[in-house]
Amino acid sequence: MRRLIPSLAFVAALACPIAVTAQTATDASFPTKPLRMLVPVPAGGPSDFIARQVAQQLSTSLGQVVTVENKPGANGLVAAREALAAPADGYTMLYAPGSMIATPLLTKGSGLDWSQDLAPLGKVGRVPFALAVHPGVPAQTVADLVKQARQQPGVFNVATSTPSEVLAAAQFMKAASIQVTRVPYKGGAQALPDLLAGRVQLMFGPLSLLQPQAKSGALRILATLAPERNAALPDVPTMAEAGLPGVEVPTWQGLYTAAKVPQALRARLASDIAAAVARPEMRAEFDRRMLAVEGASPQDLATTITRELAVWAAVVDEYKLTAD
Repeated sequence: MRRLIPSLAFVAALACPIAVTAQTATDASFPTKPLRMLVPVPAGGPSDFIARQVAQQLSTSLGQVVTVENKPGANGLVAAREALAAPADGYTMLYAPGSMIATPLLTKGSGLDWSQDLAPLGKVGRVPFALAVHPGVPAQTVADLVKQARQQPGVFNVATSTPSEVLAAAQFMKAASIQVTRVPYKGGAQALPDLLAGRVQLMFGPLSLLQPQAKSGALRILATLAPERNAALPDVPTMAEAGLPGVEVPTWQGLYTAAKVPQALRARLASDIAAAVARPEMRAEFDRRMLAVEGASPQDLATTITRELAVWAAVVDEYKLTAD
């Protein structure tokens, strides 16, 4: 099996400033045709929204259309493998939620080594998460839910799609000493209708996806999965405040190319991505959708990946997590 924890060489190589130097005429004129952004989730969810906002900004700055292509499946492996199989010409980017770095750890024989195969271009945003329940669930608080789950083991099930949601469900069950049945979906936009219909009773998912339904009374948000309360929901406690500390998940979003793409081309893309994330209109649109702008350089993202892969390796082993 290939190494899953990145070497120091990974960070060291990316820690050197990526500078555009004198390159071939092809590099200097890049891009000369439309680009692709592969997104590992279905259309309609918050990650897809962030990807499309960034793609729109990049289309303007690069002078070429950046087309978003949704490639869901296998916890992101479908999109990642297509990105790696593309020519090393800088015209194919991979968008990935932060939790997707855990996919090689969750999927035996994935053939993907995040630190060796992919080169980070930067962070672009963050998707705050929450725990929601169908209104038919009597629980008004997390404590109520835990009590009911203990009294009726096996009655509740929980929708999950990304590795972050798989982790949240595992942390929740361990912290609360309960068992619920996990039901996998390709994305939050696909899981939500089943929660609204009562086919699943619980869901860990993006706040931006859950809150509009909560406002209409179609579901109830019990807690957020963050160290601090969300400013948009000041009356909703965090999981720690609700009595279950440690139920938190990484929710940042990043962009990558295959590591084989020349550094000068990655530098051009990274520069334009950083500029796109910094634009006030991006922040305003994200705020409106209960999302967060969170930029970071390729070097900073590489450091984050190194740190969080070590954490993921520990929690996958502790909770015996798998992609299934």
